[in-house]
Amino acid sequence: MNLFYKIITFKPGWTLRILTGLVSFLIMLSVCAITGILDVSQMGARDQIFKGRSVEAGAKLYAEQCSRCHGLDGKGLDGVAPALSSEHFLGKTEAKMGNNNVLEIADAKLSPRMKEIGWTGTVLNYIKGVTAAGVPLKSNSNWAEPHPTFAQAFGGGLREDQINNVSNYVYNWALDPYTGDDAIKAFAPGASEGPKPTAVPLTAEQEKGKALIAGKGGCNACHAIKGVANGAVGPSLNKIYADAQVIIKQADYKSSQGKATTPEEYLHESIVASNAYVYPKCPQGACVPGIMPQNFKDTLTADEINALVAYLSTLK
Repeated sequence: MNLFYKIITFKPGWTLRILTGLVSFLIMLSVCAITGILDVSQMGARDQIFKGRSVEAGAKLYAEQCSRCHGLDGKGLDGVAPALSSEHFLGKTEAKMGNNNVLEIADAKLSPRMKEIGWTGTVLNYIKGVTAAGVPLKSNSNWAEPHPTFAQAFGGGLREDQINNVSNYVYNWALDPYTGDDAIKAFAPGASEGPKPTAVPLTAEQEKGKALIAGKGGCNACHAIKGVANGAVGPSLNKIYADAQVIIKQADYKSSQGKATTPEEYLHESIVASNAYVYPKCPQGACVPGIMPQNFKDTLTADEINALVAYLSTLK
């Protein structure tokens, strides 16, 4: 009992108090230093986890905001918007394991597109800038519609973190960009630039058909025609006459219910009996039978259908 009383009533001298405090302070500093070192060694791995979550969040935003024009696979839509997932635009990056098993990303091939437009920053920052504020004037894009501004700071609806997320998703394609695909070359950024052929005046019948695209025919709701329509549900009609010349010779068309022997007959058939042959690829994936209205032969007059065929025959 006396020992217990002495312990609880013990009053150390100032020297002991100072030494005890100093030792405690040094122990606290050591614990903080060790914790800091451990945190620093894990920062790279945590950064990769954060980037992975950012890319995942960006994928959802891309599907909601960007795929309608650039396609779910980023290959672009003819006459609507350029490819984003091509090596021409992104260049190519490589991933490798660095120190402490941290994934490191390094440029393996620079972006030809950035060189063409004289961009001296990173591809990622270019993507962020365009996503936030629209296409810079220097890019001289001749696509039918200007790129919208998505950032709230420029009148759009996306927060800064959302701009970063969708940009990280697009740039993530640089790890395995598309190469050597004819569609990518055709829809590459800037592919629509350069001299344009002299326009051939349309006949009165063709003008009537053109007016039907965005009028009574309603074709613009689903199809893209550069400078005329920006639909992204059905196949592009930019070169539909030339495409028709190829399609009617293909085995899959001959084995279908299609009966056309000329491009004009194919165009007429596609309007009045669209399920006779279903084009295989639409902007968002495989084309689905029945999406195109089946009653155009009832809602359009024979003259109107002929006018549509006449206009579509100019798209070569």
